[in-house]
Amino acid sequence: MFRSRYIVLPALAVLLLGSGGAPAAILAPMALPVADGPAALVPVFDERVTRTQDLPTLELQQARRRMLAGEQISWDTMRDLADNGDGLAAFRFAQRIEARNDPSLLGDAAFYYATAAYTNRDYAVGPLVRILDRRDVEFSPRRLEHIENALRAMAVAGDAKAKESLTRFYQTGQPFGRQPERALEFQLDLAEAGDADAAMALVLETMSGSAPVAMDRDQIDRLLDIVAEAEDFGLRTTGANLRRMVDAGAVQIRPVARAAATAPATPDVPEEAAP
Repeated sequence: MFRSRYIVLPALAVLLLGSGGAPAAILAPMALPVADGPAALVPVFDERVTRTQDLPTLELQQARRRMLAGEQISWDTMRDLADNGDGLAAFRFAQRIEARNDPSLLGDAAFYYATAAYTNRDYAVGPLVRILDRRDVEFSPRRLEHIENALRAMAVAGDAKAKESLTRFYQTGQPFGRQPERALEFQLDLAEAGDADAAMALVLETMSGSAPVAMDRDQIDRLLDIVAEAEDFGLRTTGANLRRMVDAGAVQIRPVARAAATAPATPDVPEEAAP
């Protein structure tokens, strides 16, 4: 089985690196493509806070209870909740930042929307994408990495908005830059997570010669295996026809050499949100 360039790190990777920091990248860079890898990529979310008692201090627990009861809590307290893994607080803090109507703070809002998305809150994806669609917001490289990984995790988990948006961002080069290999990695992630449409797209791109990175016969077979499990009858039929073409030698697939894996990079701590 092939694996994509991104594999899941242990749960420790999602711990925040200090006040205002981002979770370490959930998906760490590895070499692409590699055959005979581990099982399919599975999205990992920050689940440190699934109930109030999970927060580390009584003060934070009381603050969260006040927030859930609809009471107003201070700016710093809400940020502390967000930085300690409370995804709901991260979402509401991002909303408070946006409400200031200061374009210079939108990068901070995007950071906390992404932090909320890391806790598997799909409603954070829409406002995050809205900010990313703007061309007047600047992000540090580490914040972009945090945001990109949050979208990838949501997309692999099946969020349609995250999948559509990230595909579009990779195609246009905005805001992550033009990176054909990362676009391919993303398609591989989706395919390995069981997305038959992504698997079919990769097969067709490879057969047409338009794929940014060539894949060998074993990888094509694995993709067609995923297509064969699709719910859509037409997709399964098309996949079966393509497999017969490959078996008959009607399509030539150029072998590719395996790339050696590299050690995961440790991200820097992003800047803190504006006070």
